[in-house]
Amino acid sequence: MIVVIYEEEVANAAGVASHAQLGFESHQHIEEVLLPGHPRPDNPVFFTKKFVGHAEYRWQVLKVCLKTGVAPLTYIVTLRRRPQSRKDFYLKNILSTRKEKVRRVIHPWTLVEVEFGHSLSVGKASGSIKGNKRYADTVQLFSMPKRRLAIVMQVIERDQEDLLQVVPISSKHPGVTERASVEVTSALTTLTHYRKRSWAVCRMIQPVTASRIIAPMVQIGPRHQTRDKGFRLKVRGAVREAIKDALMFGVAANSRVTELAAEKKRADELCEQVTDLQDKLEFYEKLMAQSGLTLEGEQVDETAAAS
Repeated sequence: MIVVIYEEEVANAAGVASHAQLGFESHQHIEEVLLPGHPRPDNPVFFTKKFVGHAEYRWQVLKVCLKTGVAPLTYIVTLRRRPQSRKDFYLKNILSTRKEKVRRVIHPWTLVEVEFGHSLSVGKASGSIKGNKRYADTVQLFSMPKRRLAIVMQVIERDQEDLLQVVPISSKHPGVTERASVEVTSALTTLTHYRKRSWAVCRMIQPVTASRIIAPMVQIGPRHQTRDKGFRLKVRGAVREAIKDALMFGVAANSRVTELAAEKKRADELCEQVTDLQDKLEFYEKLMAQSGLTLEGEQVDETAAAS
């Protein structure tokens, strides 16, 4: 048996932390259980779980560990309560309330927040915690993670679920040779939670469902913040043009490299053929000059030619 206990860390007025159990899961005849991934100072992890008596769905993960010296095998997941995004901030609910199609609300180049999710870890019956690479149906390590800003490239309306093709935005500095990332910091100045230098990662363009889209938080004046449920904030000007160029490179880079290699091969073959023809022409010109023949194959009268 494997038991997973979820607990909430709460700090009192003096800053002393205590822990209260939120719930537990008991797994019979199961050798591995999925757990939240390990958080790091530069990479917070969030986890979705609904507990009885608590309105929250989204919790911040503080720690995932094995509880030693107890039976059955028990993992402890320590969570912290965080402010929740209201339902009416999600695109699906915005569309339902307005009774409008997604194309009426979201347009290309609009800035949105996207819930990409977090990679998970695996708690084994041996007590070790490993990666979830064998659980290919879950979010994997190195996939685009967490809730982040993105730029809408295309809106795809469908009967069951609308899709939006987006370019995610990251605060991770791209490498010096990375040509498919564009700095977009200047386009984010009115957003509340995205004040770091940021880049559009054009190689990671992908479709997401409308249910993952959240209206971004914008700053209105020095003290007031609100969610932009009208989705009015867009990428414009020089940044937009730079992203277009990066998208052309990022999407077509691999096929273009193949095309260029094929073109070079054809060009090299043509150069060889031209060189060969030039050598043959030079040979035939010398031969004709020695034989006294014209290009039409007639004999030249040297006496007449001399006169």
